[in-house]
Amino acid sequence: MTDPTDEDALSWDRDAALAAPKRPAPLIDDRPAGAGAASGGGFALLVLGVLGGVAVIETAFWIRSAFELQIAASIDPGSGSPIEIASFVLNVAGRVLAVLAPVAWFAIICWRVRVPSRRLAVLVLGAVLLVPWPAILAGG
Repeated sequence: MTDPTDEDALSWDRDAALAAPKRPAPLIDDRPAGAGAASGGGFALLVLGVLGGVAVIETAFWIRSAFELQIAASIDPGSGSPIEIASFVLNVAGRVLAVLAPVAWFAIICWRVRVPSRRLAVLVLGAVLLVPWPAILAGG
């Protein structure tokens, strides 16, 4: 009962070209030009999460070491001479930067380094370099 011209009205000559792609294109292509597939995938995401957790734990230990009693006794502006004030400011600035360093390292590396294998290598290097030795040597 259906007229063949009715079916022709619902299709175009190039329907196959208008079909949806088989798989979606990636939103962000962080591979260098001319490189193959990006390395990592699920494993890289897992390691990235673990290293983010390490950065947060290191920050917590740096906070602990910054407020420890023995080290806190060294925060004293002294009699107020310019040299003592300058050393006091540098002491406090060093403590603030030590507390912020692990999380800042993680955020900057994740933001700026595009190649996944390089990103993970630099994050592991930062996790090793930013170990909070004052808190570890104080007795855990």
